[in-house]
Amino acid sequence: MLPPPLRRALAARLRAALRLLYRSRSQVTLLFTGDAEIRALNRRYRQLDRATDVLSFHQQELRGETDPAGDGVFLGDIVVSVETALRRASGRRLPGELARIAVHGLCHLFGHDHHRPAQAKAMRKLENRLLRLTRG
Repeated sequence: MLPPPLRRALAARLRAALRLLYRSRSQVTLLFTGDAEIRALNRRYRQLDRATDVLSFHQQELRGETDPAGDGVFLGDIVVSVETALRRASGRRLPGELARIAVHGLCHLFGHDHHRPAQAKAMRKLENRLLRLTRG
């Protein structure tokens, strides 16, 4: 679905983000898929019958990126729909959009959410910081 060099670059960017968060011993799984599969996962696990850009399945209930329980553990899975990323990239480069989505998913694994304005602001600030500091 994605060329191996792009997959490796995105995985490297997530590893760099983990290092910035002092979580280099922690691991995540990054899966790239299409709209049909992510829609099925969204329907099964969130009861939302639609495709989305990213789903995160955490293995630890963390209270932010500084929660000590997130150190040296498997944090969870990040599932990204490449089809949705292509649509949302509109005018931007696909690698940058995929990185944004993957980092967004990583923030979810650390317990961040965007349902309330204050939470959304904190999550967006962390995402922007990680994206800026992991740029190649």
